[in-house]
Amino acid sequence: MNDFVAILLCAGKGSRMNDDSTNKVCFPVNGIPAVRRTIDNMRAAGIEKFVVVVGHKADKVMECLSCYDNVAYAYQAEQSGTGNAALMGLNILKGLGYRDAALICMGDKIISSNVISKLIDCYRSTGSKTVFAVQPKSFNEGGGRIAIKGDKVCGRYEQTDSYILKLGALAEQSEEAYISALENTPINEKKKKKVIDYALAHKGALAPKVLLSEEWFDHTDIESGEYVNTATYLCDVSETVNAINMLDSNNAQGEIYLTDAINIMVAESGAKIIPISAKEEMLTFATKDELAEVSDYFASIEKE
Repeated sequence: MNDFVAILLCAGKGSRMNDDSTNKVCFPVNGIPAVRRTIDNMRAAGIEKFVVVVGHKADKVMECLSCYDNVAYAYQAEQSGTGNAALMGLNILKGLGYRDAALICMGDKIISSNVISKLIDCYRSTGSKTVFAVQPKSFNEGGGRIAIKGDKVCGRYEQTDSYILKLGALAEQSEEAYISALENTPINEKKKKKVIDYALAHKGALAPKVLLSEEWFDHTDIESGEYVNTATYLCDVSETVNAINMLDSNNAQGEIYLTDAINIMVAESGAKIIPISAKEEMLTFATKDELAEVSDYFASIEKE
């Protein structure tokens, strides 16, 4: 039986909280720090060992988790992306001789034990090296799209990138045509500007389709998909390390993204997905107002 380890990414600044008194994952949700809620749910699902990647306010995170045994820490000195953060934790596991699978997730996501158990059961029963949780688009309209052809999971694709495909298919490549094509679309004005600016900078070189796991997808294919990503993965440690090491930070943010590594693994050996049926099975927050909403939810179900 697999003895899984969890890697929790807790190095980020959480700047939208507008409160630098502690790390975002340590903010209490109805009296219990968010990261402790997720660890408790993981323990209920059978995961007993943890690697926590820390960075910003690392001392606060370590203090928050001092009540647990079997927790190791990896330090991400610079905010270099989720791929780099995951690699810090994965290297700890490889150094300890661990060769099985790791559940990799964000420390500010409160994931139910039910979802974690389903990921574990799928990994064990299917033999897949990559299993990840997804949710309906209605739960997160701006989430990274899950590209599927038939019953084949082909990868993840950004919502804004799918609209770039839409512009790439236009017969007329002009700013006016781009603006017209994006009217009455479900992306906000900020994202529209990002898409149009990119299209104008690459006019004449925009592709109408993208190849994911040897399958072609256009804008309609991507947007007709049912699910979006939740950034919660159960995957083989060695394969994940190898995939991350294939990446570089040659992008606008200068960061290495874990999602790019997941796409590599999906293309190489396939993947399985676990759909989340209830929004409450995976909750997160980015602002104090959202934190209050999540706290209110737990207060309503945890009344004495």
